[in-house]
Amino acid sequence: MLNEKMITNIRSCGIMQGANQVDERMRILTHEMGFRITEKAENALIASCFNPFIASEDMANFRKLLDHFKIDYTLLQKEYCCGDPLYIDALKEGKKEEIKECDSLSSEFVNHNLEQIDEIGASRIIAYCAGCDLVFERLKGSIKQEVVWHPTLLAQLFKGGKLDLKADYYAGCHRIRRTLNNTTPDLDSVMSILNSIEGLELNHLNHKLCCMEAKQLEPLASSVKNKTIITPCTGCAMYLKKALKGKGDYRIILPSTLIWEIIDGQKH
Repeated sequence: MLNEKMITNIRSCGIMQGANQVDERMRILTHEMGFRITEKAENALIASCFNPFIASEDMANFRKLLDHFKIDYTLLQKEYCCGDPLYIDALKEGKKEEIKECDSLSSEFVNHNLEQIDEIGASRIIAYCAGCDLVFERLKGSIKQEVVWHPTLLAQLFKGGKLDLKADYYAGCHRIRRTLNNTTPDLDSVMSILNSIEGLELNHLNHKLCCMEAKQLEPLASSVKNKTIITPCTGCAMYLKKALKGKGDYRIILPSTLIWEIIDGQKH
């Protein structure tokens, strides 16, 4: 059975965590990170439910990049969860018959976002979260706007730079997306970004290992060779941080942070 409390929370207040985190999420996005909300914009940014809490540094750097590249965007006044966590639970419990119900719910939730996006007049939707991008791809037949995952946008904007760094790269297995959509996110754009950085040396970790599976996360973490690990997925970053906690001075970063440090370094 799908999580009815989660469904109720999304319907009533937009995010899956419930009403008690709505104000704090918006405070973090607008006051701490500096994202803006406007009546009209070319791009509508889907920030997701959890990423403002678990990827605050990278989201803040992504906002700096949007401003640096003069991207016209807005958050939604009331963003609704795309329903990705419901799909995860349905697959985790092996209840594939519930996928159709997840599709119906996601369509309901996403339509609330699309109504706002139409009012904003945005021609493009930027999905920060890989999970949101998964769901938007699944519903693409009913979405008239272009939808881009945030690394795809960054690959279009960033023309390269220099950084003397040895790092590990974990692309992620994206098991849920491959199971549901038979696709992966736009990892080619991520590699385009990394390949454009002069001086960056990468050790590629086994992307077939799943960070969400404890038995696979352990050998994944054990294979890390450098103190910096780059991954495009906030979920993967979260699991890697937990696995490496207390084992050394490791830093897990996402593309926005990597790019911003290069650009910011060029200013000084």
